[in-house]
Amino acid sequence: MNTNRGFTLIEVLITAGILAFGLVAIASVFSFAVRTNVNNRQMAIATTLLYDRMEKFRSADFASPIWENPDGSETTVVAGERYILAWSIRNDPLRRVTVIIYAESDALRRRQTELIRATTIVSSSF
Repeated sequence: MNTNRGFTLIEVLITAGILAFGLVAIASVFSFAVRTNVNNRQMAIATTLLYDRMEKFRSADFASPIWENPDGSETTVVAGERYILAWSIRNDPLRRVTVIIYAESDALRRRQTELIRATTIVSSSF
């Protein structure tokens, strides 16, 4: 009687396939987590840049040179990533200020992704 007990080739291949499938699933979860982390970091930086720019407009008096350029932009680098701050000032009956923050996603293609946009009304009296 043959008492050699072991795994057949089919059992080994099925086990290897299940293991490979599980590892691919785990790798995709890690990839998703990294992308989500990058997006959250970009949004946090963009929100800080937006609040900073809005505060500059809010604290400037109406004789300040900041109001002379109705449409402007500025590029800044934070944590190794380039962000473009763009603003537009409309002097219709009220002074409307719109600020948009873009992230430059790829240095080769220079594709810009809009992260956050805000509009406010600035008045000479608070």
